[in-house]
Amino acid sequence: MLWAGVDRLSLGKLIAAFVRVRPRLDAAAKARTGCSATAEDLMQDAWLKLENAGLEDGAIRNPAGFITRVAQHAVTDHLRNQRRRNEIDSELADILGENCDLVSPERTLIGRENLKAVRKILDELPEKTRNIFLMNRIDGISHRRLAELHGITDEAVYYHIRRALERLADLRDELSD
Repeated sequence: MLWAGVDRLSLGKLIAAFVRVRPRLDAAAKARTGCSATAEDLMQDAWLKLENAGLEDGAIRNPAGFITRVAQHAVTDHLRNQRRRNEIDSELADILGENCDLVSPERTLIGRENLKAVRKILDELPEKTRNIFLMNRIDGISHRRLAELHGITDEAVYYHIRRALERLADLRDELSD
């Protein structure tokens, strides 16, 4: 399959450069992410970005350098998104989690009341925000997949989840008073 706007010679050079630099890029991605499977996924993402770039004939003077930059951006984007997910997970754990092994009738009643309050807050959220939050937190659907499903960016998914977490944090503060 030929890409739109890319001649066979340019495509061949791009493929050859990718094959040549891939071991180095794999090693760098593994070093930054700490996971060889993630590094492999990121290299596939980098190739897909290259494939969808719609490059014109002769547009790439240094294929290896261009591929390296695309791969570096893929790793950086992944790490940035992972950091956001970790921040959200930490906030959610703070909001919903208490370290207490004792179960008493009083704690059970308080837990039920708190759960009602959480449900009320979730019901008050805009439908799209609620759906994105629940699909991510309950169903475990990734930011990228949610963005595809809703036709929005990863950043927009992050802000919908953030909006839900902020409301839940407000509730936590109210309940702790």
